Amino acid sequence: MIIAACLGGVKAYVDHRLGIELNTSISEVADSVAIEYSEVSTSLLGSAYIRDMRITVPNYAPVLVDTIILHKAYKFYNPNTLPQHISISIQGVQIPIKNTAAPTPVVISALGYAPYYLTPKELRGLGYTRINADIDIEAKQLGDNKMFLWGRIDAVALGELILSVDLTHVPTALASLPKVALDIQLAAGSLTYTNKGFFERLFTQLAQRNNLTVNRLKTGLISKLKSDISQAGIILDSSVLTSLQQFIQSPDKLIIRLQPNPAVRINTLFLRSPKRLGLKMRVINSN
Repeated sequence: MIIAACLGGVKAYVDHRLGIELNTSISEVADSVAIEYSEVSTSLLGSAYIRDMRITVPNYAPVLVDTIILHKAYKFYNPNTLPQHISISIQGVQIPIKNTAAPTPVVISALGYAPYYLTPKELRGLGYTRINADIDIEAKQLGDNKMFLWGRIDAVALGELILSVDLTHVPTALASLPKVALDIQLAAGSLTYTNKGFFERLFTQLAQRNNLTVNRLKTGLISKLKSDISQAGIILDSSVLTSLQQFIQSPDKLIIRLQPNPAVRINTLFLRSPKRLGLKMRVINSN
């Protein structure tokens, strides 16, 4: 009973201090975003929980989050160094989709992709009034200033995204991170998208809007992509066009990989050619 009472007292104190730190952080951004929550607490295993969070940005509907879990939060107690392992779960995210039908962006129209653009109002018409998602994030230090990042967004009917990144030249001292952030390099990256019925509904809606069959819509999109890439003189690995065509024809799972050799600084990614980045794609069909 004495041990239980002591543990309960320690937990109550830690929860109280955690609440103070969280409120302090929230107050620092109060001018640009309003953040509310119902409870912040810790578990005996060292995880921190924030429940029923409501995030409101001016002119936008609130974003709701059921629970944020910072696994093994005690690893963050040293303010001078990056934790060896970070694991965060964000459960029950709800992001409303605006009921607006603004004109197609000028850039998209100029490039000739207006027939394939879907407005938020049309998206709501397909039954997607909001984005529901669960998010998991992990970061691991691998030694020699290397880090592995992994993230998963399960957006239910909209599909699932999994991102993994290998970084080099990552400092371990937090104080030096802002100074050398531009020196961090990408050694490898992978993005996997798994379709869960969204693209079938999307192509059907776009075909009806453009008075086309679904097959003609897909054929037109494939031809448009091939033509634009050819005219731009972009050199791509053969797997890219093949995979894009396969995914459009039968959307299932698309894997995009980057394997630059040598590694490239992350702030120059968009300045590098796809060939220099080692861009490749692959489609996996479950059938």
